[in-house]
Amino acid sequence: MQQIGRKIYFDKLTGSVLVDSGERAGFVRETTQEEDFQAYAALAERVPATVGCLQLEYGQDSDKFSQYQYRIDPKSQTIIWDLTPPTASIDQVKAAKIDLLNNECFKAIHAGFISTATKHSFRFNEEDQANFSQQSTLFLLKPELTETQWKTENAGIVTLTRAQFIDVVFEAGQHKQQQIEKYWTLKGNVESATTKEEVDRINW
Repeated sequence: MQQIGRKIYFDKLTGSVLVDSGERAGFVRETTQEEDFQAYAALAERVPATVGCLQLEYGQDSDKFSQYQYRIDPKSQTIIWDLTPPTASIDQVKAAKIDLLNNECFKAIHAGFISTATKHSFRFNEEDQANFSQQSTLFLLKPELTETQWKTENAGIVTLTRAQFIDVVFEAGQHKQQQIEKYWTLKGNVESATTKEEVDRINW
């Protein structure tokens, strides 16, 4: 699953934010600045030379974006946060909290798990998930394969038998599902909250 950080387009002279693309995850792709100038009305009417762009990492300052207003310092091209209490509506607060929980869910999945079957720790980011899937396919297509070498977080490279690997894949699936179910539960709690204070108390 692709993860793309937000892009912030701003007026080079004043630092006023013109477009905040937000974060995206899933089957998405990174757009070019030329495409953005065509897609966003606030950019289409501007001369590109007068517009600056900050590209952030996925999840960068997500806690601040969910709470504070901001502007860009045109000289240093850095974000200046307005730390005064937010005046966002309850719907905006809920949307920001759900975005934050979604990001925390991804981080929890990628952090990995400890296998009960093997006593080893395994990472589980997007690359790891693809590798698990590929090795599972190899075992399926080649019955003569009886073991594989696999990198763990606590013991380096280890040898896993076919049966051990199947156990680890099963546990990996459980780990991912547990995090997703936790996210859906918390998301439901946020959606049913009636005050900003209730939303603030909901954390990963």
